[in-house]
Amino acid sequence: MSLGRKIIFVIALMVFVGALGAIVNHYVTGWRAEKALTDLGELKTEQEDLVTDKGVVIGKYVNLYKKNSDIIGWITVDGTNIDYPVMQTQDDPEFYLRRNFDKEYSVSGVPFLDAASDIFKPTSNWLLYGHNMKDGTMFHDLLEYADEDFYKSHKTIKFDTIYKGGQGEYEVLAAFYSRIYPEDKTVYNYAGITSEKDFNEYLQGVRALSQYDTGVEAEHGDQLLTLSTCSYHVEDRMGRFAVVAKRIR
Repeated sequence: MSLGRKIIFVIALMVFVGALGAIVNHYVTGWRAEKALTDLGELKTEQEDLVTDKGVVIGKYVNLYKKNSDIIGWITVDGTNIDYPVMQTQDDPEFYLRRNFDKEYSVSGVPFLDAASDIFKPTSNWLLYGHNMKDGTMFHDLLEYADEDFYKSHKTIKFDTIYKGGQGEYEVLAAFYSRIYPEDKTVYNYAGITSEKDFNEYLQGVRALSQYDTGVEAEHGDQLLTLSTCSYHVEDRMGRFAVVAKRIR
């Protein structure tokens, strides 16, 4: 082999090893972040409720609250990887976009509640964000709801606020792809809706976009839950996928 070919071979090998290392590091980092969040589930233990200045934290979430009082709830979709704490920092809305439960840098972040969605006030729609991680974690599995057959076997979502009276199960009523534009009011301008007009407008919009008809009815006074994640169905990285559900009374 000539010297020139040897040099090319060595460079190619270095590029390959570097790329392989980056891939391995990505998945190891994701696995560690996922394990850390899974371990948090073990802190959910039955004990006495805790009275705080915000409200009464129910017993099984007390340890988590003591570890980080930014926790606002817990989201679970049975049969998927979605089983995570939900955070909220209204003074810094995207704080957990790239931070873990311990407030350290993390590419996968932690699911968080939009600042306009206030669980302590009568807001009709709670909007939760989570990353669509390529390793299958966070809200990656949310896109399974694009398939009607998946929906039919996963019709409900569990979302508890950590405060007494906030535990609930939600029935999926729409699942759809969208894009973020300043003029797009489909999801992101309805995080804190209160009026009947806005409620009906939002409901009409998400039903029109839904991948299929669930037949689930809702009316003003119902509590809606919207889960949103990134979707790559468009090239400009502005794509989103969302699932909207109604609290079962």
